[in-house]
Amino acid sequence: MYNIKTIITLSFIFIASMVFAQHQHGIGMMYHMYDPSSEVTISGTIEDTVTESHPCCGSTMNHFYIKVKSNKETVKIFLGPIDYVKSQITIKKGDNVTVVGSKTTMNNETVIIAKTVKTKDKEVTFRNDDGTPKWAGQMKYKMKK
Repeated sequence: MYNIKTIITLSFIFIASMVFAQHQHGIGMMYHMYDPSSEVTISGTIEDTVTESHPCCGSTMNHFYIKVKSNKETVKIFLGPIDYVKSQITIKKGDNVTVVGSKTTMNNETVIIAKTVKTKDKEVTFRNDDGTPKWAGQMKYKMKK
């Protein structure tokens, strides 16, 4: 039979692993948060480009966002892993863009998860119609360990 120390230790390990798993997939859930029924189109000027590191897939990954100012508001738009995004398109502050994506709320902030981004020179599709990221399963982008 197991003694009380073993049971407490195993319980602690189980609880810690559940907390860790939730933390690992907090931002990663964005990949599963894309809802085609909440798609919006926003056109405007990029006010800023932002790189944020978030836990994902058992590691830490740098994600690329843009902040776009339209006639009505400034919105944070998630594009994808920075290395994948930069391999697809070059965008910078001051560029005019049109973005189609799923509008959602994360950490009390409105975020659009981009499906397509169009500049004057190029249009890139980051997600399939069902919201699946184009980079899913490719692992061509680098993860920060």
